[in-house]
Amino acid sequence: MKKIFVFFLVFIFHLLFGQARNTSSGKELFYNVSIGAIIGSIGAVFNKNKKQKLNNVILKGFSQGALGGYLTFESKRIIKLAQKNNDWKVLWCAKLVNAGGVSIKENAALNKNFWENWHINVGFNRIEFETKDQFKINYKIMPVALIYTIGIASRSKFEIEKTLQSGEFVFSSNSERFHETNSSGVAFPGAIVLYTPDKNNFNLFSHEIIHIFQANDFSQIETLINKPLNNINSTNNFINGINKYIHYDFRYLPQLILYKVENKNAKFYYDNVFEREAAYYSNSFNPYLLK
Repeated sequence: MKKIFVFFLVFIFHLLFGQARNTSSGKELFYNVSIGAIIGSIGAVFNKNKKQKLNNVILKGFSQGALGGYLTFESKRIIKLAQKNNDWKVLWCAKLVNAGGVSIKENAALNKNFWENWHINVGFNRIEFETKDQFKINYKIMPVALIYTIGIASRSKFEIEKTLQSGEFVFSSNSERFHETNSSGVAFPGAIVLYTPDKNNFNLFSHEIIHIFQANDFSQIETLINKPLNNINSTNNFINGINKYIHYDFRYLPQLILYKVENKNAKFYYDNVFEREAAYYSNSFNPYLLK
């Protein structure tokens, strides 16, 4: 069973990061559902109880992860709808659907029922909702996003209107770095920075929101530290007290690694699964970078 599982994972990853240059809703559906199913299965096995049967755990993690992946796919399609209609109000709808999908995927990887925990991120802030036994709200800080946001805020202008419209921390800047990299926007952990002259470009903004959603796709990997973290918390009350208010957002590392691998193998800018998906849902393909 384990050999079959490993073979399946290798096969799926080959399909995910070796897909054709041109994309479509069908290909992106497969990509998002597969990401949720794969990491959901791995996390569920890692977080399984000794008494649980491996087959049942894999099936549960796979199916719930796939469900969450489908919702994250729909959240990106809603961004496409917002871009098409130039409607800021739809961005919050996309964010809520994405939060629901990511929550289900995390529950899958934690080997929990899909409805037990929900959360939504706003910048470096993570608001959690427990629903298993009794309703409870928890607030946590994501340290990686916090550090990046502090650094960005010290050098950029905070765009409060766009932040309220989208639920993402948004800044604008006239940095020469945009000219050096031939770009107009960038998504950092927990924040988006737009080139000031282009900050009202809806396509550009939609593109960067998709990159934020892509980072969320890898939040399931953070569940792999759940057991070690619980062991540490059980041995030290002080650390346990601190960790109640921290969610370790390591999702950006696997995303960064895969992004660099995609760029290294790319023959042109959009020959990168992350840039291709972001451009597809935001209608922001640059014709000069298509070949």
